[in-house]
Amino acid sequence: MELQAPGIGMGIILGMILLIGNVLALYAMRAAAAGEITPDSSFAGIRTAAVRSTDATWRAAHEAAWPWSQRLNGAAALGAIVTATLGATVAPFLIAAGATIALTIAGAITTLVVGDRTAREVLGER
Repeated sequence: MELQAPGIGMGIILGMILLIGNVLALYAMRAAAAGEITPDSSFAGIRTAAVRSTDATWRAAHEAAWPWSQRLNGAAALGAIVTATLGATVAPFLIAAGATIALTIAGAITTLVVGDRTAREVLGER
């Protein structure tokens, strides 16, 4: 059985979807950490009860999660660009797309866990 390459067009489409998603995640995390997005003004940001409970927990959670978002979503954004260029191949495309998706998911989960944990610490919970 031989696998067929998805094609340049499909590679570009998937790469752009992943790039836009990760850039938006980076923007939302930075804006929330800077106070430009507040818990009551938007649907963006870390949306747990602990994080949204006060302005102090909101800000602390996003400041703590920001470095993780930079690393994971930033790497995923770069991976998305690579994915967009590999549509004419099979294995390299699958590896790049898989790694990019894994980094995107890791960014979402890690920022959620770090942010919620930080918010609970600010509230005095354990």
